[in-house]
Amino acid sequence: MRLRRFFLRQCAGLALGLWLGVGCALGPSQVVSTPAVTALGQVGQSTLDACMVCHSTREMQRGPVLDGQPEWYLAEQLRNFKSGRRGKNLANRAGTLMGAAMAKVETEAQLAALARYFASLKPKPFIRVIRGDIAIGRAHYATRCASCHGASGEGKPEIESPPVNVQEDWFLLDQLRKYANDQRGVHPSDAGGLMMKAAAAALSQDDLRHVVAYIAKDLTVTPPLQKVAPPKQ
Repeated sequence: MRLRRFFLRQCAGLALGLWLGVGCALGPSQVVSTPAVTALGQVGQSTLDACMVCHSTREMQRGPVLDGQPEWYLAEQLRNFKSGRRGKNLANRAGTLMGAAMAKVETEAQLAALARYFASLKPKPFIRVIRGDIAIGRAHYATRCASCHGASGEGKPEIESPPVNVQEDWFLLDQLRKYANDQRGVHPSDAGGLMMKAAAAALSQDDLRHVVAYIAKDLTVTPPLQKVAPPKQ
């Protein structure tokens, strides 16, 4: 309980960062890219550290890792939080925390630099945690998802549709469930969110899980991480 209170206090006070991971230290992949270094200089180390409270992999209670997601999409979602298109639905606790955290991102230049920084990093491998029927998921993806998100999950920026092949499976399922349960995609000016809300609502909870399991197994661009067994006593 103490850890949970500390986490919530950090997220609200330091700024969640971008979209919806924990730890303030930068990993090796976050210091080698020249675009990342440039963007880091523009946004400031303290603001980036605040983002990393929730957008790294140091703790279980965290938001998604953002590395390798498109700059345009990250910037769009930051603007959505800044404008109130996201982050105002009290039923979506993580979203409201992120909305409050956007007070730390004061300028459009800072917002753009954050998006540029995370987009310049390589996607991170992750442990697959979602299980489902791959064949069913493949069929649903082909008929309901591929037209917007691409046959390989690469996304289609020309229609403002993000890739799904660089996102963690737990987060994809979490967001699909929030779309289906009226916790995301409810703002009348969020056209993309409204489309996703309708698409998610047309599938059962099991089907959403099947789709995500398929994406994680067959489309995700990074190899799966393996759980490391604790040392024997």
